Amino acid sequence: MRKQLLPLAIAASGMAFVATAHAEQPNGWFVNSNVGSSHYTAEVDDFGSGTETDTAFIVNAGYRDQRILGFEVGYTNLGSVSESDDFGDRVKLSGDGWTLGLNGHFNPTSHWYISAHGGAFLWKLHAKARIAYDDGSSDTFRASEQSLGWYAGVGTGYDINRHWSVGGNFDYYKIDKDVYELGTRIFSVSAEYRF
Repeated sequence: MRKQLLPLAIAASGMAFVATAHAEQPNGWFVNSNVGSSHYTAEVDDFGSGTETDTAFIVNAGYRDQRILGFEVGYTNLGSVSESDDFGDRVKLSGDGWTLGLNGHFNPTSHWYISAHGGAFLWKLHAKARIAYDDGSSDTFRASEQSLGWYAGVGTGYDINRHWSVGGNFDYYKIDKDVYELGTRIFSVSAEYRF
């Protein structure tokens, strides 16, 4: 009789553990922020700038059902890329924008998590060019372009407790319109607070 009850007791304790872990994952609002390194690959009129690196930051807020799947809105600053030549000419391109998408936060263990998100990226590019002339004078030109692109990312990290987590992330932002084509990869560290 004891041999038959042992598997039942183990199964019951496992179900109690799953129910407890599930109870630790309430519905709720969250905010998170990332800071990291952006790696631009840019083309303007089929002229490539190669790969440039700068600092990027991301801020998101949203809601998750059972801390698993939810929606998010946010702001991303992609940093900038610039080029100059020996004649004093200089071009700088920077980008930022608003995001709206879905996100997921999955816990393979009680503290370790894996995350994923993606959606629409309403981006704006800011271009600035300084053209130097032989007589020492120069002209500065500014332009901007705005459109809709997309973003996606994955991450992993540690849930410190019910409210706080920290992690590492990889995100990709795509900008493609007319003469502009940019792919920006961001490697970042993040912190999240759940209400």
